[in-house]
This record gives sequence, structure tokens and C-alpha cells, in this order.
Amino acid sequence: MTLESRIETVTVDIAESTRTLFETMIMMDLKYDAASLVDDTQIKTDVIGIVSFTGKCCGVIALFCSKKFALKVASAILMTELNEFTGEVKDAIGEIANMIAGNVKTKLTAQYGDMQLSIPIVIAGEGLSITAGTNHPIGAESTLSWFSRDTWLMTPFISNNEKFNIGLLMRESNK
Repeated sequence: MTLESRIETVTVDIAESTRTLFETMIMMDLKYDAASLVDDTQIKTDVIGIVSFTGKCCGVIALFCSKKFALKVASAILMTELNEFTGEVKDAIGEIANMIAGNVKTKLTAQYGDMQLSIPIVIAGEGLSITAGTNHPIGAESTLSWFSRDTWLMTPFISNNEKFNIGLLMRESNK
């Protein structure tokens, strides 16, 4: 059971879950483009909201966005203008990642069995990157090592001229 064999159905689940969340709770229209498998050794971003899952399949669902977009989304959720990247912004991004992961989990559970979600983790900084490809992190100050040889299924979105991605790492568990 590989991610490559599920790319079309999983992409639809991610796109529908993300679009529904943004249009109903955040009040932002979204467009999305075709998902692709990203085999790059690094995915660069400013903000990462991560939720992991375990079960018959295990993996990670992550929101990758700019600080500017994170501020826009947090402002929309909290219904107040936020101009600084604070704990409230991190909480909002964590909640968005959590809601997307929960909706995707619900859709995937029917096909791949029950899954349990972690609490969201939000990491923010300038020029963050996730290393995916070797067990040796690239020596940069803000590099997060994922220690995975799997590729990311990356679904790109755009809202109000701001781009962001929902990434998925998923594979059959050893359980």
C-alpha cells in the first residue's frame, strides 16, 4: 500500500477537507491545484502546523505557509486584526492543521481503518525546512530533520494571492 497508488483519492480528500474548512469556518475562498509527490530534500516555509496519525496507516498531515498567510488566517478565525506572530497565531495554525487532519482522518478511516491523531505541533521561524531523504540533516540553523525516505504528497492552495500547501506522508504501519 503506497501513497503513489492512493494519490488521486487522498488528494480529493485533502482538497475537499481544506476547502470546506476555509470556506465555512475561516470565510476564505480557496483554489487548489493538482497535487504532486515532492521528492525534494527540503521543503522551505515559515510556518509548519503538523499533526501525526497512527493506526493501520501512519504518517503526518502538515500545513506549510508563510507568516503573512498565518497572520491572515489567524485574524480571520479570531475576528481581529493581528500584525505580530504571537501564541494566538500559533494556536490558530495548530487548530487549522488539527481540523484538516481530523476531516482527512474521517475520510481515510473508511478505507484504511481507524487512526489516532496527535495534538498539533506548530513550528515557526524564517526559512524553516524539513529534510526528507536521508538520515543526515542538512546543516542549517533552522532545519528540522524528518528522517524519512518517503516523499510528500503536496497539495497546493491559493487564497487572496497567498499560497500554502497541505502535505501528507503516509504509509502502512508496522503494527
